[in-house]
Amino acid sequence: MEADLARAVDAALAGEAAAGRRGLHLVVMGHVDAGKSTLMGRLLSELGQVSQKEVHKNQKESAQAGKASFSWAWVLDERPEERARGVTVDVAVARFTTPGHSITLLDAPGHRDFVPNMISGAGLADAALLLVDGSPGGFEAGFHGEGAAAVGAAAGFGGMGLAASPGGQTQEHAQLARSLGVEQLAVVISKLDTCDYSQERFEYIRSQLLPFLKTVGFRESGVQWLPAVGPAGQNLVAPPSEPLLSRWRQGPTLVEAIDAFKPKPRNTGAPLRMPVHDVFKARQGCVCVGGKLEGGALQPGSKVLLVPGCETATVKSLEVNGQDHVPLALAGDSADLLLSGIDVAALHAGAVLCHPEFPIHLAVKFTAQALVLQVSLPILKGHAVTIHAHTAREAGVISGLLGLCDSKTGQHRQHKPRCLLSGQTALIEVTPVRPMPLERFADVKALGRIALREGGRTVAVGVVTSINE
Repeated sequence: MEADLARAVDAALAGEAAAGRRGLHLVVMGHVDAGKSTLMGRLLSELGQVSQKEVHKNQKESAQAGKASFSWAWVLDERPEERARGVTVDVAVARFTTPGHSITLLDAPGHRDFVPNMISGAGLADAALLLVDGSPGGFEAGFHGEGAAAVGAAAGFGGMGLAASPGGQTQEHAQLARSLGVEQLAVVISKLDTCDYSQERFEYIRSQLLPFLKTVGFRESGVQWLPAVGPAGQNLVAPPSEPLLSRWRQGPTLVEAIDAFKPKPRNTGAPLRMPVHDVFKARQGCVCVGGKLEGGALQPGSKVLLVPGCETATVKSLEVNGQDHVPLALAGDSADLLLSGIDVAALHAGAVLCHPEFPIHLAVKFTAQALVLQVSLPILKGHAVTIHAHTAREAGVISGLLGLCDSKTGQHRQHKPRCLLSGQTALIEVTPVRPMPLERFADVKALGRIALREGGRTVAVGVVTSINE
């Protein structure tokens, strides 16, 4: 790192430690219609991030569209197709502060058609909120699949005894978030007003969901549980005023749960790595690029190298965590960079901006240790998949089954199996159609995690162990 940049980084870290507040990326996930956008829209309003004028405007326009109950969700769902369909399509971004953090909120889509967008949001996160629909049948639909909803509603709150099936997005979102590096989770059980704020319903959902969360790698001590009702504003910023809820509710409010999360350590000593998330054409021949720094630091005047493409550019100005014209961006920050000297056509989501002298690997193929999830048919050599890594998405094939591994120790148990089955851990070779910018997990965790999807389902998650360029 250049001497002047290193001095600026040291000064910034010292100032941050003195201030006691850091940036934290928070993804909100869960099954479609769990109430994610409504809850977060109401929270932003309670925190003063939404003007009363905008609140009234959303109430009026949503009522005119016949969707009055969506008015709080419209704070985040701004695209016409999202408002027309009543579902989030892309990852909505908002910002607010708590006593301990400056929060970048990532509201991920819940519909299974938009899981790839959810992956890009979860890949940026330090922590996650998992929204669960507490209404009769709602949890069952999100956890077991739509077919379980009627059974759950008819059976009441207890003892369904259904085996987990790949129907709902609650499981897939939790599995993906953990595989993408999220270790801190708050489970927010919403819509309890539909069942008289039943404590029995709350405890039943926790009893069903906690064992699953533990199987996908969440530690029980790393999971918070709380009820919250978005439209009524219950247990968001202040403790609940509803007597039916306040008589049994224990634990944090939503803001207190968020404030309890800890940001990941900043990897400022590593070479610059910033996966591109968004690209905008800017003024005077410049290009604006958005993303999260996963390593290193930047300041105006810094040179960056784009991979793939091997084009260089100069940073003209920085916007960091929503603040314009800041002097420095550090690993862990969300940044919009104004770049000069590069064509907008060369930039795309999934490319990575690097230090010119320390470029990221461009993988022609790579090996990964992967966990096979629920698959209806065995995975064979040559299996076509879509590869998700950081903000990149690329078609590819599983070009080799190199060995089965012990799920606990990682040690090889069988050389070159003929196929892979659900629940098995294996060393595999993956070949993307086009080379992908990747790092070994041992070197840069955020750029060495992968998810493999096929037919609208996630079939495997894993970490990159070696790269062929």
